[in-house]
Amino acid sequence: MKTPTKAALLSALVYPGIGQLICHAYRRATLFILSFSVTAYLYIEEVMRQYQPLINKVKSGEVALNSQALIAEMARNPIIVDLILMSTLTYMLLTCWVLAIVDAYRMGIKKDAGASF
Repeated sequence: MKTPTKAALLSALVYPGIGQLICHAYRRATLFILSFSVTAYLYIEEVMRQYQPLINKVKSGEVALNSQALIAEMARNPIIVDLILMSTLTYMLLTCWVLAIVDAYRMGIKKDAGASF
């Protein structure tokens, strides 16, 4: 498999920044891995913060762990997420991922061009 394809697939399917690692672009790889990881952490943290009261009720036994009880509890106490924050984090994740794929492919082309000389 050619380097550009391998690099792009690794960044697309494994983790953003892995394609840059195989092209030996360590600073770029670190940038993509850290930016994606921090954004993913913030996304998961926000979701967990919103659902923690429901999780605590299930743990304490106030709410049964079945779909009907969970739906009833969520109807009584709706979970309201910050749509602007969640949309922003989602766009940041997708942008980082796409940029990592494109950059890995481009870095792979440069690596193959340099190896042919």
